[in-house]
Amino acid sequence: MTAIVNRKRLAGLLIMGLISFLNRRYNEFSSQRTLRRARRNQEHALIEEIDRILSETKTKIPLVRNYRKKLKEPLARALEEVSTMIAQVPGPLELDPALWDKDPVLKAVFPGPDQFLQWLGGCENLRDAFRRTDAAELFGLLAADYREKTSFGSEVSGEIVRRDVLQKSVFFENPRVLVPAADLELARKELQHRILVTLFTHELNEIADLKSWKEELQKQQGLLEFKLWGDEKPDPKPAASQSGDEAGEAEKVLRDIDQKIEEIEKNLDTPESHLAHITQALMELRQRLRMEHFTLRLNSLGVKVKPSAREPFSEISLAECTFAGAPKRAATWVRVKRASIHLQGTAR
Repeated sequence: MTAIVNRKRLAGLLIMGLISFLNRRYNEFSSQRTLRRARRNQEHALIEEIDRILSETKTKIPLVRNYRKKLKEPLARALEEVSTMIAQVPGPLELDPALWDKDPVLKAVFPGPDQFLQWLGGCENLRDAFRRTDAAELFGLLAADYREKTSFGSEVSGEIVRRDVLQKSVFFENPRVLVPAADLELARKELQHRILVTLFTHELNEIADLKSWKEELQKQQGLLEFKLWGDEKPDPKPAASQSGDEAGEAEKVLRDIDQKIEEIEKNLDTPESHLAHITQALMELRQRLRMEHFTLRLNSLGVKVKPSAREPFSEISLAECTFAGAPKRAATWVRVKRASIHLQGTAR
């Protein structure tokens, strides 16, 4: 009897072990299938982004064999870095004229509520975005050119008022709302895309500039050669004169021009050069783009307040953005309600 009970118990344990093993194997299989599906979706989204960017830029990259495969890794890396940078942007804050006197960011960017209201009413991209959707609100990136001006002023430190103190006034100019979307995550994704399109365009413009520079060098080369030899240009050109006279100096300049033209020709307007420029730019993104969170302590006049000063101030959080040597911009995410811009004849 005891043996029968033990056999039944052993059989039960074996069955339970088998069921546990099968469950683990199934869970592992499901996890691996989910992971493979996620990787396929990610790769598909990456290919779609490559095609979308290339369709919006004037490039010969699609003429390169396997160009998508060659762009996938650098673009994936760039997207990850851009996503990390975008995470530094604060917000969203309410872009509402009724809140102008309550929000220090709005007071810093817009001189007064009337100017704010007028500016908001003139934001055609926001109006167009609302016309294309039934959404009650949109999210976007409020960006403005950012500069500082140093001047002399007064400063309160404890009970002492100091005069003729160097101060920095902060100015925000040309505010605009970028990448409006019905969802904040969609706005972030669109900002990623716009940044990469801008990067591609910048690099391709540099190639166009090289072509223009080459044409100008060739023009100067022709004028200098005519000055030296007229219509009887020797072939090959004689070695540079050792006498240090004007002709010798001119020949040296010609050799320098030849060298510059040769260097430019290595980077001319070919599909391969487009791909090489873009790949390098994607891999060196942080050398071209910077986006960092920063805070400002400003008094009512828009002057930066030192930590030691006792005067009243407002602290605002923004992201500082610079791209390829362009002027600095300050940015924050915003939410704007349809009713705030008094749309007429729009979808409701």
